[in-house]
Amino acid sequence: MISSKADRKQPEKQQLTVPLLMGLALLSASAPFSTDMYLPALPGIVDDLATTQPMVQLTLSGFLAGLAFGQLIIGPISDAMGRRRLMFAGATVALIASIAAAIAPNVGILILARLIQGLGSGACIVLARAVVPDLARGAAAAKAFALLMTIQGLAPVLAPMVGGLLVGPLGWRGLFWVLAAIAFVQFLVVAFVIDESRPPEERSPANVRDIVGNYAFVLANPGYRGYLVAFALAFTAMFSYISASPFLFQQDLGFSVQGFSFVFALNGAGIVCGSFLNSRLIGRVSTHRLLICALSAILGSSILLLLVMAFYPVTWLIMVLLFIAVAQIGIIMGNATALGTGLVRERAGAASALMGFTQFGLAGLISPLMGAGENVGLAMALSMSVCSLLALIGAIYAGRYGTTAAPKSVS
Repeated sequence: MISSKADRKQPEKQQLTVPLLMGLALLSASAPFSTDMYLPALPGIVDDLATTQPMVQLTLSGFLAGLAFGQLIIGPISDAMGRRRLMFAGATVALIASIAAAIAPNVGILILARLIQGLGSGACIVLARAVVPDLARGAAAAKAFALLMTIQGLAPVLAPMVGGLLVGPLGWRGLFWVLAAIAFVQFLVVAFVIDESRPPEERSPANVRDIVGNYAFVLANPGYRGYLVAFALAFTAMFSYISASPFLFQQDLGFSVQGFSFVFALNGAGIVCGSFLNSRLIGRVSTHRLLICALSAILGSSILLLLVMAFYPVTWLIMVLLFIAVAQIGIIMGNATALGTGLVRERAGAASALMGFTQFGLAGLISPLMGAGENVGLAMALSMSVCSLLALIGAIYAGRYGTTAAPKSVS
């Protein structure tokens, strides 16, 4: 029985093998699959449900809010209860909510279903991320996160292409049935691939006081705080692009659904390339230095994009600058996660939860703003520039005050 496997004590910890990392990557891919796959259908949902663009973008914000709070709740609880049983619960909730979204009669129900879907997916993401520091530390953890990001990066490549191909024959509701199937596969992965990574002797007490204390513990570390800012705001910069791109490319630049899907997938391939390059450089170049270089690149390309959108909005130049900016995410996310959680690995669940909460909470706030003005591209570029600047400041702060606490092999 599955439950007996979850409860039995492991004689030794599971190793971070490629199959395990692929399983963790699938669990972590809940967010890109659940956002990117239905992006080509957003303009169609506006018409089908007789609603407005900002209301449809709230389906993104609702999902992101669920991701944020789901991680905030589940992360520290998993430090006390273990990871695996909570993964089962998260995959189950995501499955049920995906079905509810597929049959939603109006935009209000769709937003609610997306919120609940985010709660389940958030549990999967935070727990998958917490398994790595459970099983590895230092350079090994950084390399594991880099490989995890490379595998996980396939989701932004495949999701919009699948969405663009299927939105015609299946409609946006059919895409949510596909997401339900993915949630079921995630459940099977937890059942047959992932063991419990946090043995009872390493768990913290399961009460409110100690859970709050876990958050206080990680936030007391200045290096963690800096990497938290870098991680969350770099993702917010990317999500400014994610939420604005369907309307920028399809409405302003005249791309078809399939054309937009191709461009979005191309930028997703940039994330994979960045992640792969990062995995090759770790051990040769300081992980912190790699992070600073990638944040500098996304800031520079975002500022250039802002100037282009304001004064010379040429399609090919917009595409080039977006590719450069988005590709840096493959370097930033894995390194910031490894560096931040490595400083407070005793509370990896709480550390991962705060990263996820801030990451998706800020992204959820930024999403409706991308549809509020008349110039979507200009709003996107401005948001990317501000967020990447703040992310770079956070990483510099972390390097100045936090790297002395990090394992030498990482920093």
